[in-house]
Amino acid sequence: MKQHFSGVLNGLVGLVLALQVMYPAHDVSAMTASAQDVHEIADICMYSQRILKDYALIGMKVTYHNPAADLIKNTNVIDQYITNLKSRHLKKILDDEIHELENIWKKVKSKLLANPTQKHMAQLRKEVETFSRRCEKLAEDLAEDSQIEGEHNMVLIAELGMESQRLAALYMMKAWDVADDNYYKEVQKIVNEYENIYHELMKANEKFVSPEIKTKLKATKKYFQVFEFMAASESGRFVPTMAEKNASKIFHEIRKILKLEQELIE
Repeated sequence: MKQHFSGVLNGLVGLVLALQVMYPAHDVSAMTASAQDVHEIADICMYSQRILKDYALIGMKVTYHNPAADLIKNTNVIDQYITNLKSRHLKKILDDEIHELENIWKKVKSKLLANPTQKHMAQLRKEVETFSRRCEKLAEDLAEDSQIEGEHNMVLIAELGMESQRLAALYMMKAWDVADDNYYKEVQKIVNEYENIYHELMKANEKFVSPEIKTKLKATKKYFQVFEFMAASESGRFVPTMAEKNASKIFHEIRKILKLEQELIE
């Protein structure tokens, strides 16, 4: 009996060891996502659309705000954030998402930094859209993993910023005569998405989205509405410099709001 029990026990030990080799306990020492992780991926989401706008401005030879310098600076910011996220050694499923995002980014970046052409603009936008959607997914997953109440609102605020930059990029494409026949439908889709996110934030518990933040969101929305009017206009007249000024104003205001949100929930 003892020999039989010993044999079974040895067999179970062997099975456990074999499974550990096949499926290593990767997550045992994994770090939980932090508020800083969520903040950085939220920033990437906004930058992902902003760089597309810069690409179009360079192609149109618009020098206001020096889009060529901005593009290099902004791609470097994304590089650094991705490096930061990789260094944190999060759960395997999150690390895998980060590496997948990095692989997409490498392909996008090489095309972004090439000489801008109308021919490549439409395809580049598709790839940037893929990158942006992956950013959103990773941002939500990091927010959930952090288990910090209010992190979801951090992601929503970043998505507001991303939608404003998405509208800017689309407007620049239209001004450069690159946008397709679905342009006005896409404008409306972006506007609807912005409105949905905005209303969710305005209804959020003030414990996580303070009255001060809501007031700033209201002020930022006014800039978006001006931009919305420009993008939806069918006059055939485009003012890229004004659009860039408005898009940058929204971008910087949203980043200030993100900082306030981060301080609130930490």
